[in-house]
Amino acid sequence: MNRIKAATLAVALVLVAPAAALAHAKMTASKPADGSIVAVGVSEIELTFSHPLRLSMVHVRDAAQHDVPLKSKLPTPLASAVKVGVESLAPGPYQVSWTAVAEDGHVMKGTFAFTVESATTPAK
Repeated sequence: MNRIKAATLAVALVLVAPAAALAHAKMTASKPADGSIVAVGVSEIELTFSHPLRLSMVHVRDAAQHDVPLKSKLPTPLASAVKVGVESLAPGPYQVSWTAVAEDGHVMKGTFAFTVESATTPAK
């Protein structure tokens, strides 16, 4: 009976180990935070990830789906946190979409949204 338990454990470890090794980076935080309402004057977007990766694309779009020009180039080295400069954002909703490549070549994508307050919108 112990041989069966040992064999079962060995098979389970073989099946689980590759899955753990293939764990991919995830966005763990952003500034502005997803769903937040922020004060006028945002001029930088920051993305933080669980593992280093290389951002290959970042789009910041307003409510009319117009791209907000980036003021800085995306960094080329792998990084766990990346800051991207943008023109000062006018009041309204924005969506940030990103694409990144991990060191193992896996491509990841994500989005988050926030709102820049107007004079009548209280910040959170």
